[in-house]
Order: sequence, then structure tokens, then C-alpha cells
Amino acid sequence: MDQQKIRRVKETFTLADNKELHAALSATKQLSLISINAALYAVAIAVTSPIPTPWGVGHFRPGVVIPAFFTVVFGPIIGGVGAAIGCFLGDFALSFFGLTTPLLSLIAGVPGNFVGFYVLGLLISKRRSLASFVMSSFVALIVGNLVAALGVLAYFWFVVPSWASWPMSMKIAVVSGLTLFWVVTMVIFVVPLVPIIVSYVEPSLKRMGIGEVSNLSWSNSISLIKSTVSIALILAAIYSLVALSPGGKMIFAGVLPPEILLIGSVVVFASGFIFTYLMKKVERFSSLR
Repeated sequence: MDQQKIRRVKETFTLADNKELHAALSATKQLSLISINAALYAVAIAVTSPIPTPWGVGHFRPGVVIPAFFTVVFGPIIGGVGAAIGCFLGDFALSFFGLTTPLLSLIAGVPGNFVGFYVLGLLISKRRSLASFVMSSFVALIVGNLVAALGVLAYFWFVVPSWASWPMSMKIAVVSGLTLFWVVTMVIFVVPLVPIIVSYVEPSLKRMGIGEVSNLSWSNSISLIKSTVSIALILAAIYSLVALSPGGKMIFAGVLPPEILLIGSVVVFASGFIFTYLMKKVERFSSLR
């Protein structure tokens, strides 16, 4: 049996063990993990909330690494529910400073966070490799942030009368701009940081009895490179379309230039090669033992 077949067999057993782990967590433990996830995420939201965003809606949220971590380790329910609650708690606190409203959070932020991280949990549960995590994160962030952006549109459509009269092209531009802004400013933190955090806390997870099935498989560097290069090319292609479009520089309402998409492309691209280098180092070290 070659190395690839052995790897697939290991991944099959890991997935089975992972499903048993998530099912075995007691209701008390699940509530505790959801609470920790929500509390940490709410604090992270508040810390970066003053940073401006397109149209003054939503926030710059590098703190998404927190629910992403909980999703990878403990599954879609703990990750998704914790993210939704944390989003509302953070937004509720910020509403006292006029930075958002609880109703907007319930319509846009809460469903967007739940859907996004629940999707991430479902996708990563099928294959717990680093390459799968990278691509799953990108897809989940697109889905979740699109839901949130549509929620923002719905909120202003019904709450702010002047929005209802906007042409459809303008509404599409708002949804596209918000979605792209959130995706690119989140993926540059989720892709490079979450795998490292999961790997770093793995010894502690093992002491809890869940480390063997909650980590990501740092193997198959070719698949990892393919995933990161694909995402980098997608972001670069979106930038090209935006740059060539009339008024493309206003896709982020003038708050940030479209070149932020290129920055996201470079970060994801570099992450793939850095992780590949680390894989080779680990493999070389293991062969010497």
C-alpha cells in the first residue's frame, strides 16, 4: 500500500472519530464551548470596531479566527452558534456608541455568521486536511458574508426609505462591495492563522482527550498549493474585473482601494508556500527520528 492510500485510510478513520467526538460532547460542554467562543468573539469585535468599513456598515473583523478555530476543533454547531451569539453581543455593546444597531445585527450579522461558520464546519468535516481547510474557509466566508450583505440591503431597504429608490445596479454594487471587503479582510487572517493556532494548542487538546481527531492533517503539499493558488487567482481576477469596470475604484466606497484584493491574493498565495515549507521541515525531522 503506497503512502497516498495510507493517508486516505488515516483520514477516513480520523473523520469517523471526529464525528463520534462531536456527538459525544455533553450538552454542558457544548454550552460552555459556545459561551467561550461567543465571549471571545464579542470582545474581538469590539476591539477592532473603530476601523472604518465601506458605507459605514459592519466591521473589520480579524477576530473571525476565533469562531473559525472553534468550528475546526469542535464542529459546526459550536462554531456557528457561538459566532452568531458573539456577533450579537459585540454589536449590542457597540450600539451604545452608535456604531451599529441590534436590529441590523439580527438581520445581517447573526445569520451571516451562523451560516458562514456552519458551512465551514460541514465542509471541513468531510476532509480534515490543510488544503481542504483553505478552500473550505474561502467558500464559507463567501457564503456567510453574502448572507450578511443581503441582510444589510434588506435592513436599509425597509428601514431607510431613501434606499428603496436606489437603482438595482447600485444595490448590487453595495452587496458586492460589502461581501468582497469582508471576505478579503477575513481570509487573510483565517487562512494563515487558524491552522497554526490549532497545531499550537494540539498538546492541550490531547490532554483533554480530543487532540487526535480535532487537528488538521499537514500533508499533501501539492493539494495545498493548488488550493492557495486557486484562491489567489480568483482574488486577482476579481481585482482585474473591478479595476477595469467604470467606477471600480468606488467598489469599497472609497474607504479602501481595490488593491486590497491583491493584498489578499498575495497573503493567501504566500501562506500556501509557507505551510508547504513547514510540512517539508516536519517530514524531514520525522525521518531523522
